[in-house]
Amino acid sequence: MNRKAVHAATAVVLLGLASVACSSSEPAKSEPSKTPTPAASTSSGEMTRKEGADQYLKLVAPFNEALGSCVGVMNPLLEAGSTTPSDFPKLRKACKDIPEANRTFANELEKVTWPAEAQESISQMVDELRADQLAWQEVSEVRTHEDLFDPKYPLTEDSGTADLVRARLGLPPVEEIE
Repeated sequence: MNRKAVHAATAVVLLGLASVACSSSEPAKSEPSKTPTPAASTSSGEMTRKEGADQYLKLVAPFNEALGSCVGVMNPLLEAGSTTPSDFPKLRKACKDIPEANRTFANELEKVTWPAEAQESISQMVDELRADQLAWQEVSEVRTHEDLFDPKYPLTEDSGTADLVRARLGLPPVEEIE
């Protein structure tokens, strides 16, 4: 694979990772407002933004743990543009949990009735997670340099959905995973 193609593959995978990196950090503390805090749920029983944010952070935490483990090994390989045979067992071990974490995260997101302002973006996130399922499976089974740099199922590019979901739930933007 030529150097230009390696850089393109690296950029695509790193962008794909940014699309699913959903930081579980809490929103920054703000000054108390002078207006009364609304009740935990609306009178119609619909989930509030705060409840949605709390639920989202709970659901994304296991996914972020698996993602952090995987990209912690994968990104340096992609950035270097080279691999050795000893890299692949390490990569498979680091990424072994990401396919299941991805699937579980998508399934759990679908089970929740989200606040109306977040539902569409959550549905889009579920679609993107499902689209990446085969890519994560492939990453967890990678055995060759070509498998890593020219995957049959590449990760999707960052669409900004995670930031949109977080904004609609009142959470800070995604922090990129290094």
